[in-house]
Amino acid sequence: MSDTEDGPSGGSLKAGAVTVSDVQELMRRKEEIEAQIQANYDVLESGLLVDDEIVEFGSVNAENFHSLQNISTVVQHSEGKSLNVMVIRRGEKHQLRLVPTRWAGKGLLGCNIIPLQR
Repeated sequence: MSDTEDGPSGGSLKAGAVTVSDVQELMRRKEEIEAQIQANYDVLESGLLVDDEIVEFGSVNAENFHSLQNISTVVQHSEGKSLNVMVIRRGEKHQLRLVPTRWAGKGLLGCNIIPLQR
């Protein structure tokens, strides 16, 4: 018997090419991807969009903002609770609500907040 078999498209498949650990790795990645999609969906549901300029995040605003650690602290203390977030989008202010929630990835938001460089 040979080490190869004909595949469904006529090509050859090497016997034993896919291992149990390969399948387990794919399943792990699938779960991570699904978690990221859910986290991104939750962020989108809140109304937060790419390029929104956050001017107020819970108790953090332009007057008391010193670093992203300020926002991180608010997020950590607000897990599962609704936060008011004010953004400027295309020159207009928008009031949003965001609920920091645990998910399979890093953090509680499912997105990255980066400081605006002026």
